[in-house]
Amino acid sequence: MQLQTIIPILLGIFILYRIYLRVRRSFGWQQLNPGKMGTTIIVLSVIGLLFLIVGGLHPISLISDAIGILFGVSLAYVGASLTRFEQRNGSWHYRPNTWIGGIVTLLFFGRLIYRIYGIFTTTSGGGLDRLQAMAGGWTAGLMLIMFAYYVVYNMIILQKQKQSFRLSK
Repeated sequence: MQLQTIIPILLGIFILYRIYLRVRRSFGWQQLNPGKMGTTIIVLSVIGLLFLIVGGLHPISLISDAIGILFGVSLAYVGASLTRFEQRNGSWHYRPNTWIGGIVTLLFFGRLIYRIYGIFTTTSGGGLDRLQAMAGGWTAGLMLIMFAYYVVYNMIILQKQKQSFRLSK
C-alpha cells in the first residue's frame, strides 16, 4: 500500500476514534478529573488562539470567530447550569447535558469533515495555504464554538467542584 493511501486511512481511523470518545463523554456520569480538565483548558486555549491568529488574515473569519466564541461561551454557561454533580466512592462525578454536548460535537465534526474534504479536493497551494484553509473562512467560527464551549465549561465545572468540596467539609 502506498503512503498516499495509508495517511488518509489513518486520519480517518483517528477521526472516528475521536468521535467515539467525544460521544462517550457526552452521555452518562463522568468522573471529575481536575488535572485532565486543566490540561484540556490549556490545550484548547492554545489551539483556539492559533485559529484566531491564522483566521485574522481574513476579515470575514474574524466576524465568524467572534460569533463562534460568543455562542460557545453562551452554550457553556447553559450547559454548566444543567450539569448535575454527585459524590460516589469518595470522588466527584458529573453528568453533562447530553443535548448541548451533542450539538457542540456535531458542529465540530461536521466542520472538520467539511474542511478535510475541502483540503483534499483543493489542487492549488502548499502547506501554509492548506493551514489557512483549515483555520480561515467563515466556518472557523464553528470550530471556535467547540473550543470556547469546552474551555469555559471546564472552568465552570472546576469552580463548581471547588465550591461543592468546600461545602461538603
